[in-house]
Amino acid sequence: MGFNLLTEPWLPAVRMDGARQEISLAQALRDAAAYRRLAGSTPTMTAALHRLLLAVAHRVYQPLDAARWAQLWQAQTDGGLPGAELAAYQERWLSRFDLFDPDMPFFQCPALDNTPGSTAKLVAGWATGSNRTLFDHTTADQRPVLSAAQAARWLVTVQAYDTSGTKQPYRRERTAEGGLGNRFGCVLVEGGSLHETLLLNMQRYQPDDELPARTTGRDRPVWEAEQPPDPEPDARVPLGWTDLLTWPSRRILLSSTTSSGTTEVDGVVLTPGTRLEGDLVEWEAMAAYRRPWLKGGKQGDLRAVTLNELRGVWRHSQELLLSSDKRWWNSWRASRYAKGPLPAQEPERRRPAALDHIAELVEDGYIPEDTVYTLRVFGQQLGDQGGDTYAWYEEAVPAPVALMRADSARIGYIIGYAVSLANDLGEQLKLMERQYAADFHRELSKEQEKKSSELEILYWPRLAQPFAAFLRELSQALLHGTSETEPAERWGQAVSDLADKTAWQWLHGAPRRDRLLLTASAHFDDFQLARHKLQNIFRGGLARYSAPPLEDA
Repeated sequence: MGFNLLTEPWLPAVRMDGARQEISLAQALRDAAAYRRLAGSTPTMTAALHRLLLAVAHRVYQPLDAARWAQLWQAQTDGGLPGAELAAYQERWLSRFDLFDPDMPFFQCPALDNTPGSTAKLVAGWATGSNRTLFDHTTADQRPVLSAAQAARWLVTVQAYDTSGTKQPYRRERTAEGGLGNRFGCVLVEGGSLHETLLLNMQRYQPDDELPARTTGRDRPVWEAEQPPDPEPDARVPLGWTDLLTWPSRRILLSSTTSSGTTEVDGVVLTPGTRLEGDLVEWEAMAAYRRPWLKGGKQGDLRAVTLNELRGVWRHSQELLLSSDKRWWNSWRASRYAKGPLPAQEPERRRPAALDHIAELVEDGYIPEDTVYTLRVFGQQLGDQGGDTYAWYEEAVPAPVALMRADSARIGYIIGYAVSLANDLGEQLKLMERQYAADFHRELSKEQEKKSSELEILYWPRLAQPFAAFLRELSQALLHGTSETEPAERWGQAVSDLADKTAWQWLHGAPRRDRLLLTASAHFDDFQLARHKLQNIFRGGLARYSAPPLEDA
């Protein structure tokens, strides 16, 4: 018995009333305005399923130019996305979405002839082989069974987020790189409904005209390939945007059984798949990029923004929200390196492509300038060896449209100073703790260095909410022509107060007597001096941009 992903319910959706419901791919497009979002059991699943749905939407409604996009945007008030194109696409490609099709099963390689292993290879969080987990006690001799819907969700997720390391070889090759999703924080612009979210993240898609960039006329998602993939692993460059969205990083074949008239998955073959040739930065449009500053005032190569265990992704608001304004970067570089020679290489950043598109839509009058969307950023951190999952992340950052459209150098400065103040105070807190330990010859071990200190736990997670308020207030100042430095000053006071509170908690958090207490108090006083100095530097920097410079007037 088959299980067709276009017609059978399997996508985990959240309705507008908050209730959860499984829906098919066709229903997710046809009735997108009736749903809030897709919500998988892990952040990686949520990201992978949105990317899959975007690939389907691009293919169904191509060619997608500005006029066509506007029609689809207005369709949410007319009952939903047009059904004629969806019906035509479904008629042509329906069999390719069958999870158990004997010739071309969805997202799989039917030529694999290896003995199926446990379905635990598909499900992140289940123990398999030597990869032990804390809460799961699956053993090698057990054969967990998945429903077809569960298997489909994990199949899509594994293709994007599988771990690296040794895999079951088809013939010889055992080593595989991690799925592409492990390399970047996947940024999804979230609107008020799934309909809005899809349209906000859809690019102008005209493969014959090579749009978006680097997309060729041969672009297609994995299910539209003429033949199923060869079981031998290979390497190539993407054919285009939908090819990248459905990248087959693994060769997979599900093993099924029938129970009470229902087809279930009781095993899986998972071997190395297709490696990406070239740099992901040339292709991936749902990521933000930055050039990190290195020692000596040099810059590294453009690198995707990823998520951190404690330090929120809001710290990369410039890369996430602001356009690539060279004037801002030149001025920022000069201010940060005023005491020494300027770096020879000009800094760069690049925000997700969807935000450039949204800024254009505001210009065309489709989106009000006072709109505030949400950037949901998904990520996965692998263990030290890459063979297991250390953590999943999902973070939200407010995305005021006014900031997306801002081309003033002042806005870049203000956000840059705001983030730098938080970073600098965080470093001073760490310095206070380390110097205290060093005074008693207690060098921190490498393991202790890797672990998050108590101070970081008390400090960083509490900054996300006030920074979100700062971004909203900054956008309102832009819209109404009021002072843009006032929201920054409120943020500066909030982060300084939090750092002060954190330092006091550290001072009183552990019992100390005699010399220990005196030494801790001395380092606490040093921190307070540094805090006040950083606060004054921050205020002085903001004062330079309290009025529009001539170039922005």
